[in-house]
Amino acid sequence: MVAEEAPRLFAVVERVPELRVAAWGLEFEDGAQVVSEDGSLRMGLQGPESCLHLFKGSELLWI
Repeated sequence: MVAEEAPRLFAVVERVPELRVAAWGLEFEDGAQVVSEDGSLRMGLQGPESCLHLFKGSELLWI
């Protein structure tokens, strides 16, 4: 039961100019929370993919 309700952890990875983690996030049943690597940006979103346009050349990496 606990494992089924746990949020999924993901990284927002930028590939430009080199591979780096730009942000970390948690996906919940009703949305996602994302925090930039340096902590300067925090967002509550409808889903993890909603943040990709904010980070150049980014993709999600599920942990």
